[in-house]
Parts: sequence; C-alpha cells; structure tokens
Amino acid sequence: MLFRSYARMAAYVPKMARVLDVGCGHGLLAMELALSQPSRQVLATDHDVARIDLATQAGHGIANLKFEVSSGSPVVDGTFDAIMMIDFLHYFSPEQQDQMIAKAYAQLPAGGVLLAREVNQQGGMISKLNQLYEKLATTIGFTQSNTVKTKENLSFKSESGWQAKFAEHGFKVRSESCSSPIFADILYICQKPS
Repeated sequence: MLFRSYARMAAYVPKMARVLDVGCGHGLLAMELALSQPSRQVLATDHDVARIDLATQAGHGIANLKFEVSSGSPVVDGTFDAIMMIDFLHYFSPEQQDQMIAKAYAQLPAGGVLLAREVNQQGGMISKLNQLYEKLATTIGFTQSNTVKTKENLSFKSESGWQAKFAEHGFKVRSESCSSPIFADILYICQKPS
C-alpha cells in the first residue's frame, strides 16, 4: 500500500518536470518520481544527514535523481515544476508553514503543482493514533525534526484547514484520501493558476 500511494502521488507530477521533494526522508518517493519517468529531474532534500546518506546509497545509479542535505530553510532555492511536501508541514509552526508555502508558490511556474500530504486532524480515532505516533516519534528522537523540540510543537490541521491555508497563498486546491486504513492521510493537490 505504501508504494502504491507513492505511485499515485507521482502520477500528479508532469512527465517532464524539475521536481523538488522537501523533507524526503529515506528517499522512497523521490526514487519513485525519478524511476517512473526518466525525463524528470528530481532533487530530494532533508536536514537529516543519516537519512540522506541512506537515500543516496539506495538511489545510486539513478541518473535523474540527486539527494542533498538541506541547511537553513527546508525549501531550497530554485525553480521547479512540482514541489512535494509529504508528511512534512506539521513539524513547523503556522508561521513557518506560511513561509514555506509562499516560497513554494513563488518557485512554481503558472500551472505548477505543490503536492502535500498531512494527517487529517479531524479524521476520527485513526487520526488521533497517527498524531500520537508523530508526537511520540518526535519526542523520543525517532523522527529527527530540526525545529520541533517537544511533542506540543507539532502543528496539525483539519482537511478544511489545510485547504484554506493553501488557497490563502493563491493555490487552487483539491484533496483526496491518500492512505491505507491505518492512516488518516489526506493528499492536497495544489496548482498555481495559469
């Protein structure tokens, strides 16, 4: 199911595109993006050096894929046709979320796409368990957030809250469920108007 959701996300990205995968973790989505369309150029970034090392080893030999450690702002400079922020934004304060979404909007051409996936804060019991897992994983250091110091700092939103946030920055937004039955994940397909 995990890999099907990556293929599903990759299907929203143009076949010929320069793609930024922000907070790529171990690089599985970035590899799917690069391998499913060799005409894409994929740059995948994360602040976690160990994860980037593992991703680089796993992606060795994929010519259209590059992994980099991000320092400073998670959204690196450059222009991209598609930007991915998967399971990422909740680690940041609402102000930082605004800054990153605004920067992504500025980096995309007209018609460009931002894909974001987040736990629906109002997704029932499954959502509560997903949020608890994220808080626990962050608190014990399993998830290495460079901004979150305590579990209270995670910034989850409802589906309508995320839709409003992306629309506030100028995106046309639609959303859909994007997970297995044990997750309350919502995929936000945010397009910069033409």
